[in-house]
Order: sequence, then C-alpha cells, then structure tokens
Amino acid sequence: MNFKFLIKKNVQLARCPNCGTIAALRRSRSRNILEKILKKIKLSPYFCQSCGWRGKVVTYKLSKNYLQLIFMYIIIMLISAYIVQKFLRSYFD
Repeated sequence: MNFKFLIKKNVQLARCPNCGTIAALRRSRSRNILEKILKKIKLSPYFCQSCGWRGKVVTYKLSKNYLQLIFMYIIIMLISAYIVQKFLRSYFD
C-alpha cells in the first residue's frame, strides 16, 4: 500500500493544455517574483515546444487511495487520543 497523499507526475510526458500534443512540455524559467513564489509551491512554469503555450502546471497529483489514507489516519488519531486520555485519567486520578 502506498502511504503518500501526493505523487509526483512527469509533466514532460503530459498533454499540452492548448494544442493537446503529447510530450511537448518543457520547463520554462521564472520571469518574475510571482513565478518564483509559485515555483516554490510546485506550480512550475512550462512551455509547449509545438504551439508556444506558456503556463503553470501542477507537478503533483493526488494518489488513487488518498480517501482511504485520510480515513485510516483519522482512525489512528482517534485511537491514539483515546489511549492518551485513558492513560492521563488513570495517572492523575
């Protein structure tokens, strides 16, 4: 079981949002401060070699089992909180 919420995808093999060409996207340099900030939160600028489109592409996607992982982590947190509560009540009473 994969325990990651986000999976890094290979954007260079994705389709261009403008023309639909496969494997034509390449990284573009950040041109201003806003693009540098967006690059830090994984919204990197890309450009299409075939049509010249330039824009932001998210480099991460949600894993297939992210809802199961969220549910599992919530259950683990609730069980842990219950155990800690029982321990503290028995220790301080």
